[in-house]
Amino acid sequence: MKKLGLTQTAILFATTLLIGTAAHAEDYYVSIARGKGRVASMEAPAKDLGNIVAQLKPGDTVHIAEGTYLGRGESGFDKILVPVSIIGGYADDFSKRDPWGAHRTILTGVNNSKNYEPEPRLHIDLAKYANHESGGTETPKVVVDGLIIDQGPQNRYKDEAKTLLVRKANPATGENPTPDRGALIISASKTKDLKGKWEIEVRNCVIMNSAPTQAALGVSGYAGSKVTIDNNLVINCTGIGISAGSLWAGSDKAQAPNFTVTNNTVLFTQKYDAFVQSFSGNSFKMDGSSVGTVANNVFGFADRIGIQKDGKWPMVFKDNIVCGNLEADYWEVSSDMKIDLDALEDEADSLDPSSTGNVAPKLSVKVPSEWAALYAARSVIDRNQAEVAVKAQATRMNEWRSIFGLPLRADDLNVDSAVWLPLMKVDDAIAAGSARFEGKYGCAKPSI
Repeated sequence: MKKLGLTQTAILFATTLLIGTAAHAEDYYVSIARGKGRVASMEAPAKDLGNIVAQLKPGDTVHIAEGTYLGRGESGFDKILVPVSIIGGYADDFSKRDPWGAHRTILTGVNNSKNYEPEPRLHIDLAKYANHESGGTETPKVVVDGLIIDQGPQNRYKDEAKTLLVRKANPATGENPTPDRGALIISASKTKDLKGKWEIEVRNCVIMNSAPTQAALGVSGYAGSKVTIDNNLVINCTGIGISAGSLWAGSDKAQAPNFTVTNNTVLFTQKYDAFVQSFSGNSFKMDGSSVGTVANNVFGFADRIGIQKDGKWPMVFKDNIVCGNLEADYWEVSSDMKIDLDALEDEADSLDPSSTGNVAPKLSVKVPSEWAALYAARSVIDRNQAEVAVKAQATRMNEWRSIFGLPLRADDLNVDSAVWLPLMKVDDAIAAGSARFEGKYGCAKPSI
């Protein structure tokens, strides 16, 4: 490898400090503009992250230059089975970074790909990882930093106006169904040697136009995990905006995955479709087996719930903006209490007493008037109210739907919206989240 310039050395040194080091870890480089082959060095980068997934080892770091990436074979997904770090937002020569500005690394896909798979756009799946694979008891740190994941081009829309999402495939035209697994999912596991605890960070990412049933940005920890989710923008998605999950089911609170969720902006989290109620249309969710601190975020304009808290272990929830949620600001699942923000400190059992300073100002969000008009034109249906006078048919499909906890269907109920998840452009999304609200709340353009 050729000798690095001073600027390149400084950038990569700072990245090393961010992600830490692991024995035998390597750095790989990806550039859509000049990539070819699988050497993946700075001088000879690979063309796509998906092309080098199979050669990644625990503790490796992948640096991705500016450009739009569609996945290996335009598959629209990357699945990684070992702990690695993915850093985006570089200039093509890797001399500087500006993830939300001049050097955007955009992960997306195309809907009509012949290699379509129903997978998250980026999934770091550690379910079968044992930390001895890294050469000892060390569990390498996982960092995802500076990516823009835009699933708009992967979605199927009714027509070229891209105002109405269509969930099902159309075999006649080769259109695939709209992906419903989320944009960025990290799933931790039980390590073989419990001396190795997971440390996971998601920073400076933009998640947009994602249409999952559950998390658009989801991290699930295990016992002893330390998870940081900081300075991310999640905008115009369905399901749950950010999920602080757990794959651990123990009873010792001291071992629960511990989340620090700070300085994120989650806006316009819509229901899966105009009808579906469950697991859908919530800005933020913390699992019952997780604990943590949620501070200085913006959770705004959810079709159902601003904050969903499972379990009784207290969460510290302070100095956040929570506003514009259609059903409730806070849902405490353990007591099935839905609480508005002004009663939160008095009535929430699952919040730490230090959970103060949460506010609901009138926000002015910088989105184009055309998109705002479309968003406001949606028909958000309260399925329960709509079906009060309708007797659901006892069909085989309804038997299956009841098993999975889904609302029953009645053939004579037809009030679908003509607008759902209207496409948002990358420039418009970043404009909405480029500065902290009131100088204190939510995300801002990264300063690197």
